Order: sequence, then structure tokens, then C-alpha cells
Amino acid sequence: MSVKTLFQQELQEIRRDLRRPVFLFGAALAYLIVFGILYLPNIVTAVPCVVLDEENSALSRRLVQDFEASDSYRITAYVNTQEEMRQALREKQAIAAIDIPHDFSKKAKTGTYATVLYLVNGSNIILTNITSGAAQDIVADFSNHLAAKQTALRYGLDEGVALRAIAPVAVHLRVLYNTTQGYLYFFLLGLAMVAYQQGVLFAVGASALYEAEYPEAMEDAPTWKIMLVKTAVYWLLGMASYAFVIAFVTQALRIPLHAPLAMLVLLAATFLLAVIAFCFFFASFFPAELPFVRAVILYPVPAFIFSGYTWPLQSMGQGMQLVAQFFPLTHFSNTVRDLFLVGSSPNYAACLEKLAVLAVLFFLLGGILYGRRLRCARRAAGEN
Repeated sequence: MSVKTLFQQELQEIRRDLRRPVFLFGAALAYLIVFGILYLPNIVTAVPCVVLDEENSALSRRLVQDFEASDSYRITAYVNTQEEMRQALREKQAIAAIDIPHDFSKKAKTGTYATVLYLVNGSNIILTNITSGAAQDIVADFSNHLAAKQTALRYGLDEGVALRAIAPVAVHLRVLYNTTQGYLYFFLLGLAMVAYQQGVLFAVGASALYEAEYPEAMEDAPTWKIMLVKTAVYWLLGMASYAFVIAFVTQALRIPLHAPLAMLVLLAATFLLAVIAFCFFFASFFPAELPFVRAVILYPVPAFIFSGYTWPLQSMGQGMQLVAQFFPLTHFSNTVRDLFLVGSSPNYAACLEKLAVLAVLFFLLGGILYGRRLRCARRAAGEN
């Protein structure tokens, strides 16, 4: 059977099984739409907060006003006891709570160390990190201005001069590449790449195992020809799907691409080869499409975790870092984010090399195992 005939037959299979193009073109798009809407506000603001002002003095009310003026908080209630405050956190009526003690002004004005208790529900680390950092900044700024005011009154100085003497070092925070520290830029690209990879796995796996379930479809075509045709067909379709994803990200979601498009395309082309090769290897362990689908559904979560997209790969144990090297997504998702947001990646060349090595490795192993699977299927069909 010629390569041309195999191409035609593969395209006929795709027309009969429309799930394959739906997987290829629909998976990433679905994630982009759903999570794009979810992360569209881009930053977390107005976290519900309750206040327990045990002193209710002019100074304590001024501190509360600083919290109210912050975009990070939304004061939802004022409570009278610590039990009410903790109950509001337990029942999630609020995420954070501020407790100003009854001797707050006295200690602050007499030079004794005054404390403000800040409680936060730590079950959501994103909200915890955002609100904790904001609380520390608000209290530190309040403390510096209070010290400057008291010093200026005592020594007859200008409050601005006193402030510079008390707090001579200031931090000017400048965040590069994601100025709002938004989750749209941070999470969305990685989630879309996971969904894109999953769509490729579903489509290629369905195609590869079709030949194992219906061995007469490709007659006695050699394994290398079958793999070559399927790789070419799904690589082309996968690249078209990737182009569609990039167009949606840049045009609909307005996430700018700062790197040359050619860099992104070359990375995707190499990644796609590695994923197709991995799929041939993985599918070889299953007799039919259904058990393969059940198994591959479990793949995205460990692949995403091991990729280091959210939890840094360098912070994982040595064994986990080694395992992560065999996941194509490890060498793809973070680099895609760097190319979009930064415009370059120091690991770009290394990632291309590693993806190429994985593609060769999985094609070799997959060719051996997939050929054995096809021969077993043909032998079983011949006996029947």
C-alpha cells in the first residue's frame, strides 16, 4: 500500500470520526474561553474582611480607613468579639480579619511596641498571599507616618523631613512582564497548552488504536509507513490548531506576543512531534481506544504538575525533576509563557533539543511497541 493511499485512507477515517478534529481544535479553545472569562478581571481585589476594633479611638479608626482605602480589601462587617471574628472566618463570611487591641493607641504613642492581629483563612493560598502582603504594606506605611508625625511634633520638625529620617530606605516596586501580577497571563497560557496537548493525544490515540481494532484497514502496510502517515497528518492538523489557538490568544484575549512568531512556531512544531511520538508509545500498551482514553484522562494533571508551570521545577526533589524531563510539556509550557510575556527564554535552545530527543526516543520505542501491537492484532484477526 502506497503512502498516498495511506494518506487518503487516514483522511477518510477522520471524516468518519469527527471526534478527532473536535479534540484537536476544540480542547484548547474550550479552555481559553472558560478560563479566559474566569481570569478576565486579571487581578484579585476586594477580598472580604471583618474588623474588630477593640479600642475605637481616632488612631485605630485611621488604621481601619487605610484598610478600607486599599483595593485589596472590602470591609464586610464590624464585630464586637474575637469569637464573632473567628466565626466569620470559619463560615467564610470573610477571608481576612483585623483585630486592633484595646491598648493600641497607648502603646503606639508611648513608644511601646503596638501590635495588630491579622487573621486570614489559609485554605486558599492565592488569597492568603495577596492579603497578607497588602496588610503588611498598609501597617508598615501607617507605622512610618505615625512615627514621623510624633517625631515632628516632639522636635518641631517638618513631618516630611522626619519621615525620611525614620524610614530612609524606600522600596519602589516595579514588576516586569506582568505588571498587574494578573492570573490571566500567569495561568491561562499553561492551561491552554495542557488542553492542546490533550486534544492531540485523544486524536492520535484514536487513530493509532483504530488500526489495532480493525487491522484490515491498513492491510499489510509496514509499521513505519503507518506511523509516518499518521504523524504527517496529525502534525499538520495540530499546527493548524495551534495557529488557531495563538490567534485567539492574541486577538480575542489581547495577550501580547513579544517574541518573534517564528520562535513560537518552531517550538510548537518540535513539541507536537514529541507529543505524537509519546502517544504512539503510550497507546501501544492498550488493546483498544476506550481503555486508552480512560488512562490518558489521568495524564494532564501529573504532566501539568511536573512541568513546573506553577510550582518551580527547581524546588522539586531530584527524582521528580528526573521524571519531569520525560514529559514534553515540561519543555514547552514555561517557554511559551516566557515568549509571550518576556519576548525570549534563556532555555529556548535547550528546550528544543530536549523535545527533539524525546521525539526520537518515543518514536523508536513507540515504533517497536506499536509494530508489535499491530502484528498481534493482525495475527488475531487471521486466526478468526
